[in-house]
Amino acid sequence: MKDENMKRMLEGAFPETPKLFKERMAQVQADQTANRKTGRRLTRVGLIAMLAVMMCGGALAAMNHYGVLNFRAGWGDDFYFTLPGAEDMIHYDVARAQTGGLSWQVKEAAYDGRVLRILYSVTDPAMEITEENIDAAQAAMHKKHGVYLECEGNGEIYVNGQGVNLSTMDFRPGETKGEIEGWFDCKMEGYETNGYIKPEGEITVSLPFHYSDEAMKASNPAGMTFTMNVGDVASRYAVQLPAPYTLDSGSVVSFTDLHFSPVTVFMDVEITLPKERTASLPEDRESIEYFYALQEFPEDQVFWNTHMENEKGETLGASRDGSASTDVDDEGRLVLKYHFEFAPRDKYTAINYLCLGDQWKAPIPLQYQEKPRESAPTAAPQAAE
Repeated sequence: MKDENMKRMLEGAFPETPKLFKERMAQVQADQTANRKTGRRLTRVGLIAMLAVMMCGGALAAMNHYGVLNFRAGWGDDFYFTLPGAEDMIHYDVARAQTGGLSWQVKEAAYDGRVLRILYSVTDPAMEITEENIDAAQAAMHKKHGVYLECEGNGEIYVNGQGVNLSTMDFRPGETKGEIEGWFDCKMEGYETNGYIKPEGEITVSLPFHYSDEAMKASNPAGMTFTMNVGDVASRYAVQLPAPYTLDSGSVVSFTDLHFSPVTVFMDVEITLPKERTASLPEDRESIEYFYALQEFPEDQVFWNTHMENEKGETLGASRDGSASTDVDDEGRLVLKYHFEFAPRDKYTAINYLCLGDQWKAPIPLQYQEKPRESAPTAAPQAAE
């Protein structure tokens, strides 16, 4: 990571909490208490009030427990800050299964409307699991029990019967003897359709087990299945898409998805280049020549230097996860497609900016999408003072 990106990341880790948020904390706590009484349906309060974390001195703080939302926080805690409404999204001890000598458990699961995260464990009490032998232990468990510990085998799980790709997976020793904890996140992208699914209400999640031989497969469970009531999080935290923004290079920035939740800021962005600027690119988009020629365009390099700022120029953190691809639209124009994820912050203003490299800032007005409601809506999000 570049030094400047690291500087922005560290500066954004402990922002000063505006006075307005302290005044609203009592309301936030009351809302969260009400939410717990009605299952896991989150009320739609103002973004900043919902995303404020109060700590001595007003600093942001990660949860003490390294669970499903900050499993990997040990090497980058500031990337895994989550804010009060996030904890209400966690479901605990949602599934258990037994395969031969192994015990399986889904300890925690959380879905914020765009990303599903699951923390599960696999235990063989006859084994010793340490940080040093974690990889060898996984191989030993597979050899002994004939089941793949990844719990997904082909890189997908099932949500409401539809296969979705996994994005990240990691393992660590568990809390009890012979236990390995596994964690993954899933951006709910269908592995057959390549499009996102955004389920709401009660969802059914299935984690298939994959065995190394048919005999093991026939005599053991096929996997773990559980349900979660996730409320309306997919639409609740969806932000209205701003109008396309034209850069001074002539390229057009378009947001195709914006989602600001207490867990993740999730955005998909497209940069469409004028056709005349890309006329000299090689025709073969799979060739190495095309790859190197594309790097000459500054729009292609912003992926490596992307962060957010508010109207005051205060940093809102660097992108903690992302992906990039290219396409050509119906008019033959090159389209650079980017996905970014950020940790939420409590210093959003009425308009915030996606900073693309050091030369461009694409404005993002912070306004949630409107949706019909049976009950009276809560107050619209307010910008920080």
